[in-house]
Amino acid sequence: MKLTKVLCIAILIGTVFISGCGNNEQLSQLQNENQELKSQIESLQKQNKELENKVSMYVPKEQQQNNSSSQTQSSQPVKLAKISFDKRGVTEVSVTLQNITPKTIDAVEFVILQFDNFGRPAYRFNDPSYGNVTSALTMQGNAAPNGFLTSGWTLFNTEKTTKGKVVIKQVHFTDGSVWNNDNFDQEVDAGKSSLE
Repeated sequence: MKLTKVLCIAILIGTVFISGCGNNEQLSQLQNENQELKSQIESLQKQNKELENKVSMYVPKEQQQNNSSSQTQSSQPVKLAKISFDKRGVTEVSVTLQNITPKTIDAVEFVILQFDNFGRPAYRFNDPSYGNVTSALTMQGNAAPNGFLTSGWTLFNTEKTTKGKVVIKQVHFTDGSVWNNDNFDQEVDAGKSSLE
């Protein structure tokens, strides 16, 4: 009788030990699967945000549910067609942007990163503490699909500015929708040190 009880207890302990090992393996496998699914969800959420912003260029505002999300440089609704500088005592700059969407654009907000002929930053008052980024400039008018918007500005106290780059901040469409560059600050920071 005692031997039977001892044998039963030994079998029970062995069963618990073996099933415990199986549970650890299953738990580890479930944790790995869970981590992989979390990574897939994060990736899909990022792709979804990028697609939502691209759709905002093509869908009128009243049909949009969310138009603020990340995008790549290639998804911007306008591209730089021309930038030119003229020196007549002060620096005059002219910018032409082309609408590359199927909707009409009526306003664009952007900054110009200023450089000299060597491609070095051109600072106001020749003082690096003033930086080489203009304040936000707004271009208004109407640019149909593949059409152009052109405007000009005077850049004061920037004697060395002869070249520049444009970084788009936001674009307004005639249907009321707005495209926002969520990477604007990063693009400005990355671009202001070199013309390249």
